[in-house]
Amino acid sequence: MIKDIFKNAFVFIQKNPAILLSLALLIIIPLALYFYAFRVVGQFKNIIADEIEANAATAKETLRILVERDFPAAGKANAPALQKAIDRIAAEEIRLKNIRVIVKDASGYRAIAAQVPEAIGQPIDVSPSFNGETLIALGWVNVNENVGSEIEIDGQKYRRVVKIFIDDETGEVYALATADIAINRPLRMIAAAIYESYAVIAAIILLNLVFVFQHAKLFTYVDRTRRLQDENKAKDNFIRMATHELRSPVTVLNAYTESLKEELLPIADDNQRQYIDRMALSVKNLSDLMEDILEVSHLQQGRTDFAPEPIAPDQVVKEIVDGIRHKAEAKGLALMFDAANFNDRKISANPVCFKRIVTNLVENAVKYTPAGKVMVAVIAQTAKKRCLILVQDTGFGISAEGQEHLFQQFYRVKTQANAGIPGTGLGLWMSREMARKMGGDILLESIEQMGSRFFVYFPLADKA
Repeated sequence: MIKDIFKNAFVFIQKNPAILLSLALLIIIPLALYFYAFRVVGQFKNIIADEIEANAATAKETLRILVERDFPAAGKANAPALQKAIDRIAAEEIRLKNIRVIVKDASGYRAIAAQVPEAIGQPIDVSPSFNGETLIALGWVNVNENVGSEIEIDGQKYRRVVKIFIDDETGEVYALATADIAINRPLRMIAAAIYESYAVIAAIILLNLVFVFQHAKLFTYVDRTRRLQDENKAKDNFIRMATHELRSPVTVLNAYTESLKEELLPIADDNQRQYIDRMALSVKNLSDLMEDILEVSHLQQGRTDFAPEPIAPDQVVKEIVDGIRHKAEAKGLALMFDAANFNDRKISANPVCFKRIVTNLVENAVKYTPAGKVMVAVIAQTAKKRCLILVQDTGFGISAEGQEHLFQQFYRVKTQANAGIPGTGLGLWMSREMARKMGGDILLESIEQMGSRFFVYFPLADKA
């Protein structure tokens, strides 16, 4: 299969070599944009990184000035002065967060002055985590390294700056100062730049694909148009043949069959009556199939007239129900109609199509209901601005699998119970197509052996 696809593509390119230019552009343009975007985004990331490093260096110098003045050596900390300096810096440098001066004693690490007062004197957990506290222990033992890292606290990203202070006499670390610089904004800017770059590339690729497809269509447009014209002509010829060559013989067969029934039924035996009835049924099925196929062709070719007119659906449906009542009574079914609460509202639909939809649904309900009743109701759903026509029966019902395919062309639910009931499998498909063409729809609820309910919706016409 894949081999055939490549073979057909190769033949098409051989016939239309100009398509190679489109294919080349489809590859070259996105690649060029990708490498350009990659380079620009890389430069942008470097600029942002340099800015973050510059801010970190400034913050580290601020921390140095802060501590060296009021905490120049081990054991010489002026905690109140340090706290005042931190408060002043926090007010002036709004980018700096969580400023602390940290010392180490027998109990561990603790802050002697902090931007957050609750942190003063509390032990600091320096176990590995994403909040950066590990940097405190790391800085205390790696005095010659530049300690600092990107951290995350409560979903926010920061650059933590750690300034190490060494006692001149002992050469040991006696204090650390830390501060966090919020970097969410520059990171969001980088992410946005990357997203926008790739979105532009994706859009360019999509446009190129559209361009290639359209370019390919231009090469096949004439041939496709010619083939479509031939297919339409063949379809029209078939319709004319079906109309003129098949309808007349079927009409003659139907007339002869009816004449035979009148003449032979009084004198025929049971077997002969069955033969005549089967012949009449076959002729009727053939006539119905022809009519349905013609109507399907009209629908598919857009030749069906859907010109709307104001319709009083309660009156039209009542006439349809009265016309089918004799079929229901012949089977011993109760055929009921209710439109008491419709209040003379109207819909805008083609009357011929509307009658065909309702007639098909009511006749199906009678046909597939061996006993019980069929209920037809017309309801005005004013809040939803639509007319509901309900056709409910106590017939065979339809399985869940059957409901999935019920509105497909030529599909019929086949069971032992309905095996002998004739039908073309086109009525429901045509009914739904007609309803949707007129702004309505048909829905179904059904349970096997309990019956079915068909809901036909049409928008209510505005009151005059």
